[in-house]
Amino acid sequence: MRKLLLISTLCIVIISQRLPAQNPIHGRNPGNGGLGQTSSFTNGTNSSGTSGTGANIDVIYHKIFWRISPDSATKYIKGYVQTNFKTIVANVTSITFDMNQVLVVDSVRFRGAKLAAGNITHASNIITITLGATLANNFIDSLTIYYGGPPPAVDVPPGAVGYQKTSDAGAGNYIYTLSESYEDRDWWPCKADMQDKIDSMDITVSVPWASPTAVDTFWVACNGVLTDSTISGNSRYFTFKTRHPIASYLVSVCVARFSRYYRTQNVNGTNVPVTYNLFKGKSAGTYNNMLLKLDSMNLALQAFSNKLSDYHFKDEKHGFYEFGFSGGMEHQTFSGISTGSMTSATILAHELMHQWFGDNVSFSTWNDLWLAEGFAAYGETTLYYETVANHPTSAFFLRSGKKTSALGENANSAWIPDASCNTSSLWNSIYGSTIYDRGCMVVSMLRAIAGDTKFYQALTNYQNGRAGKSATTDTLKNYFNAILGQDISQFFTDYVGGSGPGAAATGGVGNPIINMNWNSVAASNHLTVQVASQTRSSGSNVAYFHGPVVMHFTNAASGWTKDTTIVIYDWGGATPSLSYAGNGLSAAIPGNILNYDLSFTPTNAFYDDSARTLSTGSITKVGTLMGYTWSGTTSSAWNTSTNWASCCSVPPSGAQVTIATTGSQPVLPGTITVGALTLNAGTKLNIGTNNLIINGAVTGTGTITGSTSSSITVNSNAGTLNFDQTSAATRSLNNLTISSGASATLGSALDVYG
Repeated sequence: MRKLLLISTLCIVIISQRLPAQNPIHGRNPGNGGLGQTSSFTNGTNSSGTSGTGANIDVIYHKIFWRISPDSATKYIKGYVQTNFKTIVANVTSITFDMNQVLVVDSVRFRGAKLAAGNITHASNIITITLGATLANNFIDSLTIYYGGPPPAVDVPPGAVGYQKTSDAGAGNYIYTLSESYEDRDWWPCKADMQDKIDSMDITVSVPWASPTAVDTFWVACNGVLTDSTISGNSRYFTFKTRHPIASYLVSVCVARFSRYYRTQNVNGTNVPVTYNLFKGKSAGTYNNMLLKLDSMNLALQAFSNKLSDYHFKDEKHGFYEFGFSGGMEHQTFSGISTGSMTSATILAHELMHQWFGDNVSFSTWNDLWLAEGFAAYGETTLYYETVANHPTSAFFLRSGKKTSALGENANSAWIPDASCNTSSLWNSIYGSTIYDRGCMVVSMLRAIAGDTKFYQALTNYQNGRAGKSATTDTLKNYFNAILGQDISQFFTDYVGGSGPGAAATGGVGNPIINMNWNSVAASNHLTVQVASQTRSSGSNVAYFHGPVVMHFTNAASGWTKDTTIVIYDWGGATPSLSYAGNGLSAAIPGNILNYDLSFTPTNAFYDDSARTLSTGSITKVGTLMGYTWSGTTSSAWNTSTNWASCCSVPPSGAQVTIATTGSQPVLPGTITVGALTLNAGTKLNIGTNNLIINGAVTGTGTITGSTSSSITVNSNAGTLNFDQTSAATRSLNNLTISSGASATLGSALDVYG
């Protein structure tokens, strides 16, 4: 959804209706489309919303009839909602639904009989229906609520639209709905709960109609497939069906004088019906401009399907219709778009991306709304422009704008605390921006960490595995952990701030300022990088941000002919460790040093100049930084390249070396020169009968194994040298040379024979 302010002129109406008889259940098989009603959250209910209605049932199916007349003197809706449900607890004697107090319940029918007025209580925007029967667990039944009335006016929050009447210069009066976040109850009785999505629906809308020989008047935009449009007297009845699970806030209707346009888009072998409903009365040029941009979204439908999983509603339809909100709303299968946004590629792509994130996979509670808006923002800024528009420069500039905004919103998280999970607090607070901007950058960082192949595979698994259901931040995290083979839970804690309901963010506030060091030996293609320091923005609630660092290396300061982008993952911690990222995620490598062999000699470096992370920083070339990590996976032979971690071969003379593992311990093959030397706890470096030359600091609690014919030369302030005390031989050297100006401390006994 795009959060923009709308001011409407409202009026009230009374209309007549024809109510078809109650029909039995049909459609999808009964079943819970959500995460499972046994998953109570901290508010003590099973509801995504604040009311906790319907906590003892699973909604299976709705059969709905509405009478809507935009030209009537006052705004009004009248009809019925049949709900087929399955009980999820034993001894159910009453059921509750969300419904605004301004709407009037005419009657409720249960098992073919009208319930007594005393069985129906309507207070505090909740209907409580006493059934007069006791239902066992897993029992399927149905009831029908007949109701009507003038839905409320637009609330003060710009997102609280509900059901409104307005007019268009060319099309005249029309009625439209927009229910995000809690305004579904403003115009129909429902269980407002994303965890219990409605498995299937049939909706019939009756509208006034001129005589059969006259130009048609009103048409209906609604979710799903149009199956019938019968004319009877001065009314026309439009019937729609949807057989995919749908959240109640995504149910929509718009009655207007529409010009209709139809297309077909093939999505991986399936011809998807495409529909555009545009207000009548526009010029040919205006229609053409709108249709040109709308048609570009058909290409996006295919491109997004290729990247994210097939469009999950391809057996129903895809399309856009014009409505009264100043922006767009991702109503399932049929997004509502304002007149001024019909030619906006970013808004159209944003709402299209929602068909995957928000519609197919919904968020379980409003706390995790970033799961919809963050991905939709990434779709509009990056995915659309990389695929359909084929314009990565536009993607960069749009994403840069999101990053700038996200950094400016660093006092709040993308995840929403409980206190702001209502329409007024959400859309009138900073969270109405962080869910888009900071959420977008979280998605961008996930792609930076995983690389394209694993990023899109994780999202495809998420879309298919949670199809028709809902999710939390932890759900998404688990899909990425599975595809990466690494646990990046701390990344989500640090950069998102929470998962599901909660009183306060556990992270997600602030951003890191990261300083990197790098070095490349003159005329060498070998590159070494190191995290020099990390600080946090003022007010951050994160002790250390664990996540990606993106660096760009080139062979010139400008106008370069060769370049590469490198992504590392910083695990932080008391003992620093890093991983190679951007093409999957390697296991953590101790020592705060990573090495790369490039195809060119790097001369210049830039910190995240592609705007892919929610961090700022710098990258500095230093004179002595060459790092190699011993893994000992093959043997104890120093000169065997597979004994050295990840990308690089045997360290050159003077390299910074870390002995990281207590497995196979290295034995020097001859005279070896190292820079800084790190000996992790429990490790041993065996000099053999050779000479070890140390040009840097020695750190760690590991030991050196000497012999009566081995030697060490220290050319720096080396720190502490610990020798293996297994025997007199292992704590021995022939010669120990301390050069002028250098120093070393003996941390254990040493016998020197020379």
